[in-house]
Amino acid sequence: MMAALLLPLFAAGQNVSITGTTNRPDELVRLLSYDEMFTCHQTLLADTRSDKDGKFHLEASINEITPAQIALGLERVDVILSPDGSYDFEITVPEKQPDASFFEKEQPTLVINSINDGGVYLQYIDAELFINDYIYQNFNTIYRGRKLSLLDSLDAKLAENVGEIKSDYVLDMVKYKKAAVVTAVSSKKAMADYFDGQAVLYSQTAYMDAFFELFKSDVSDNDFLSRNPQLAELIAMNEQQKKCKANPAEKQNVINYLENIIKTTKYAGNKLVATNLITSIEDLSYDSKAPDFALKDKNGNIIQLSDYKNDMVLLQFVDGYSPLLEHEFATLNELRKQWNDTIQVVTIATEDSFDEVLQLFEKQGFEWQLLNLYNNMLLLEKYHVVTFPSYIILKKKGRVGMAPAPSPEHQLEKHVRRISKYL
Repeated sequence: MMAALLLPLFAAGQNVSITGTTNRPDELVRLLSYDEMFTCHQTLLADTRSDKDGKFHLEASINEITPAQIALGLERVDVILSPDGSYDFEITVPEKQPDASFFEKEQPTLVINSINDGGVYLQYIDAELFINDYIYQNFNTIYRGRKLSLLDSLDAKLAENVGEIKSDYVLDMVKYKKAAVVTAVSSKKAMADYFDGQAVLYSQTAYMDAFFELFKSDVSDNDFLSRNPQLAELIAMNEQQKKCKANPAEKQNVINYLENIIKTTKYAGNKLVATNLITSIEDLSYDSKAPDFALKDKNGNIIQLSDYKNDMVLLQFVDGYSPLLEHEFATLNELRKQWNDTIQVVTIATEDSFDEVLQLFEKQGFEWQLLNLYNNMLLLEKYHVVTFPSYIILKKKGRVGMAPAPSPEHQLEKHVRRISKYL
């Protein structure tokens, strides 16, 4: 039923062609589009593997200008795609930095070799860079001096530096970049000038950035809400989302509310947002189904999550040796002795680090399960692993207990005991 309702949004798609090179030969390459920029939920449009020389080719179908990402393994770069557009990119993924934290890690770079999309993408980049620089240069005058008159000259200066903007998508980006500035100075003016009686732009990042900034507090203007029923539904869903984040016990009430929106709304965009919000709320939430896996141990035996259906499980994801990791292993070993059979520990090591971690296990006599992630890198995405080591507590029958869970040094023991009481 849902697929049929959403079909008109995607039925008239036009072809997009992307060729590229990367410094990662034989790597999984994916093209992921954003369904909408409220939840930033993504849909896989196409995938392939780079060849031995790092070359790849992707083709997909879209029906409007779409923000998207190209993923090389787990590394991603942002792009803007147009129907019937063709693109040639060079993407460089930095070499692994073992001592760098997640926040210090270098990001992949994208070089545009050629584009045929009517000039949309390049003008989007140029306009966004100019606006950001203009706001930065005039920060004190605009924000502290509260002089919005400077924005009146922005369009003329933008035209001088970027040229005439013909794409509605780029014009909307400019408009709502300005809206975000106005919001910081006068929320009332921002509501009146940029949201009252205006179209809801689900696929426009700048629109959603301004939306979340403006409506981060409750809207008490009932006349405004009644004049803008589509926007009012979106504002209400944002309030429900914040309620669920503040109090996870509200999860089912919020889901019930969103399911009612799906049934009753007149707006296809809001229906899609509500659907994606439910997916987001349920993803790795307490008692949700944990992502399954089938990975090899040191002897090549296939170990699946379902093998632990009668046990609580602590998943530990690791990537390479460090003194911190060795210390956490030692702490975890002591905790296992206290836990007895309360919970089974499973360490999942990336392919590059598996042999090194295995040597440490054998040297220290650690007896819990060690598995090789091998080429199942997407499992890290499914469990939202962005730093190492990371921990997930699973209940019996493969249900999520806590994701993420704290490290052994930060009250992991407390949460294992707490969750085990409710099995």
